[in-house]
Amino acid sequence: MPPLKSAGPGTRQRILDTAEQLFADEGPAAVTLRSIAAAADVNVAAVNYHFGSKEKLFEEMFLRRIAPLNEERLSQLATCTAEAGGKPTLPAIVTAYVTPALALIDNASARAIVVQYSLGRVLALPQIDQMLVRYYDRVRTAFVAALHQAAPHLTEQEVVWRYYWMGGSVMVSLAVPPGMAARAEGMIARELIAFMVRGFAL
Repeated sequence: MPPLKSAGPGTRQRILDTAEQLFADEGPAAVTLRSIAAAADVNVAAVNYHFGSKEKLFEEMFLRRIAPLNEERLSQLATCTAEAGGKPTLPAIVTAYVTPALALIDNASARAIVVQYSLGRVLALPQIDQMLVRYYDRVRTAFVAALHQAAPHLTEQEVVWRYYWMGGSVMVSLAVPPGMAARAEGMIARELIAFMVRGFAL
């Protein structure tokens, strides 16, 4: 076996960046550990050393995008809650959830990772229950509580389901072709937020 070109953190980051771009350009089925290694200028042993498998590598690509996205959502929710004296409005809450995700529209590779995994692939990953709790539970708990406060006419179960539908709508919006998103300019955010606010207000 040839020696690893590098086992340092720089190599790990380069593999992640390269794999993400290949994933976005070619789709997950066409990407192999060998093609990632070749594009990243490392050998396959280096990829295995850092990640162990293609599934683990893809999982980490997803988590490095979704974790900061969800932290930004929580940060914006905390800000609008503080500014409203603890009682943010429905538009403010929905905006805090939607806008961090829509920022991915300008980053094609990051958007592809989030969309592909969020629309189903992530659900097939091992230990998915633990992963969902770790990366989504805080966001869901915080937003469901805020939404329920802002829409007291809804039951908690109704809020939870509408929260999930809100997340699905965001993913569908991110999945539109880049050209279509560019032509829409600011309409996607404006209309999506209005649509969701109406959904919680009814």
